[in-house]
Amino acid sequence: MNSTTKVPAPRLDDLYARTKLMCFGRYAVELPAETEQIMGFQEIAGGFKAFSRAQYPDPALLLQELWAKEQRRSFRAAQMASAIAEGPVPGAKYFWFFGDEVEKREDVRRMYGAIPLGQDLYLYGGMAVKSEGFPPDRLFQRMTDLMRGMRAWDGKSVPREPGVCIEGAFIHEPTYRFQEIMSSGFAFPSMPDVHFSVMSNKNASTQDENGIGLLESVRLAQRDAGVLGLLGGYPYTFLRRGKRTLHGLWEGEEVLSRSTRDQALRFEWQLVGQSGNVAQPAHLDISLSTRVQNNRVGAARTSAISEEQAVALWDRLLEGVKFRVAVPGATAASVALG
Repeated sequence: MNSTTKVPAPRLDDLYARTKLMCFGRYAVELPAETEQIMGFQEIAGGFKAFSRAQYPDPALLLQELWAKEQRRSFRAAQMASAIAEGPVPGAKYFWFFGDEVEKREDVRRMYGAIPLGQDLYLYGGMAVKSEGFPPDRLFQRMTDLMRGMRAWDGKSVPREPGVCIEGAFIHEPTYRFQEIMSSGFAFPSMPDVHFSVMSNKNASTQDENGIGLLESVRLAQRDAGVLGLLGGYPYTFLRRGKRTLHGLWEGEEVLSRSTRDQALRFEWQLVGQSGNVAQPAHLDISLSTRVQNNRVGAARTSAISEEQAVALWDRLLEGVKFRVAVPGATAASVALG
């Protein structure tokens, strides 16, 4: 393997001498104690986006601003279907509205709700379409159930109950019935150009091109590079690629490669599971990149880690990705807090 080390990186045993669990969504990852977390996209059944309470001390201020934006978006916007009201839980506020005259005529209702927790205000948004079997009362109940399960979370403790961790909040949710898209990145101060990330999309489609696995995607990319006659051909060399099962549960595929253009390492593992299956999410993607600078892979001219070190770190990190607590269908090995 070709070493790209310039700044000495810690030995793996030293890096893992002290570890901690870091959480996002329904997952927990065992990581070196120095690790810094960067929460990514987070959504459960249409919510929740965080806003600062310093900017919006009253939930009504955010809801009024959102309504003003909706009116600017649609010049034919109808009047609110409701005034901003208290609820559905103490401290929260919400309102219904129609996006335009067509939605009003067909009784397609949209809703925003906001709940304050800790230093943040969390926004829920959804749409009820009665003709498609999803009436307003069902949407309202969904928001109510989620808000009832919410509490402020310090990001350091590890909840031991079923639910999802989002930035600044934990949502107790033991039914597993909602769509969940959760992602997080992780950085290492002793290896500043190395970035590790995990993304899970529970209910995504796995049909047609959405069901193509990582190995087939690489094969198609190689084929296209040849067909198009790209200068230099396919711009990666492989360190390792093949099928790899994690925890006796996730039958995924991995590709470890090095860019022939910028020498950055790009390691990927991917599961194409079953849409709606919490234990086998439709898409589970894990990646590690080197030579990362300003969120751009390959932007750093040198790396603090060699290929050999990167592969060893990858194997340790990959095996550390688990469910925080058990979910239906999980194996014992796939659960961090048994």
